[in-house]
Amino acid sequence: MADIDHVLVDQTRPTGWRGWVYRTAVNLAAAMGRVLFFWKVEGIEHIPREGGLLVVANHPSFLEPPSLVCIMIYGADRDLSIMAWHKLFKIPVVSFFTKTYKAYPVNRENPGRGPYQTLLHILKNGGAAGVFPEGSRSEQRLMGPWKPGALRAAFTAKATILPITFVTAGEFWPRGQWRPTFFRKHHIKIHPPQTHEQYMAEMPEGMREKDWQEVVSERIRELINAPIRERLEEARAHIEKRMELSDPLGDHDNPIDQRNARYEEARRRISA
Repeated sequence: MADIDHVLVDQTRPTGWRGWVYRTAVNLAAAMGRVLFFWKVEGIEHIPREGGLLVVANHPSFLEPPSLVCIMIYGADRDLSIMAWHKLFKIPVVSFFTKTYKAYPVNRENPGRGPYQTLLHILKNGGAAGVFPEGSRSEQRLMGPWKPGALRAAFTAKATILPITFVTAGEFWPRGQWRPTFFRKHHIKIHPPQTHEQYMAEMPEGMREKDWQEVVSERIRELINAPIRERLEEARAHIEKRMELSDPLGDHDNPIDQRNARYEEARRRISA
């Protein structure tokens, strides 16, 4: 890195025994996802198969980075580069997998411009990269505020943006819990992609691109949060219904009256 300030990520697929390990590890991870977490991946067809692509997702647990890589390769046969802690690249076995799956290093204490330049280089050369714009794991179930300029590389490289929601990961592996709860549905929703032409089309005349980036960022954050809000609302309604049914003083529907009402409705339709 003496002549450049970023890492050149090799976008070619490994061959030979490295290629066998590459594919086997992905298949094993997908199998574990289906068996241990009851994977439900919705919207695989939305993943663009080519062109610069920035994948943007929430980050409620430790599962998101490997899950994204696995979904992209297993479901769409496309590699995905994600930032990884620079010290991982110095651990022999771990280093092999981080490099094989096209991760690139970032020094959390002093990131500098290197990671951004690497990201930009990947997108401009038609690769796919994943980012978690919150900067760390979510403090709550919903995706929190983003770091400034989270979509800057996509705007600069004119890349497509692909929002992805990890809907239930925050339930079975919340922050502060040392391990996940197995055999719980892991719902992942892949939203339709937004091309550069699409997210630039609505920019008001005279607005600075930097300001428009923040508007688009907020829209995508709300899009990612929407399935989580829906699930939270369903859970709230379910709890309220259970409380209502368990209330001995509540005004519950009489099942006999309901049955008689159905009979009367059936008689009315026959005689009509």
